[in-house]
Amino acid sequence: MRVDAQRNRDHLLAVAGPVIAEQGIDVSMRDIARRAGVGLATLLRHFPTREALLEGLLHASFGDLTTRASELETAHTAEDALVSWVRDCVAWTTEYRGVTVLMAAAI
Repeated sequence: MRVDAQRNRDHLLAVAGPVIAEQGIDVSMRDIARRAGVGLATLLRHFPTREALLEGLLHASFGDLTTRASELETAHTAEDALVSWVRDCVAWTTEYRGVTVLMAAAI
């Protein structure tokens, strides 16, 4: 993927997470594009469906959680690491509440 295309994709994901957290899982793709400052076509080029966008959000956020777990593994005692990890997971669940509901429904 070209650097500018990756930058656009990352920006869309960075905007989509908070928009979904604010407005819920049923927020329109048009609203997400508007908040990102791009046209709907740009959003749909990267994420042709709502499910593709949610999948992208999950991959990105799980990557962040995995990175955080690796950092905790070496930086803290096991007890401190576990407490920090649980707090991070709760914060993630709160931020992406609509996404977690969708995930639970899919299981």
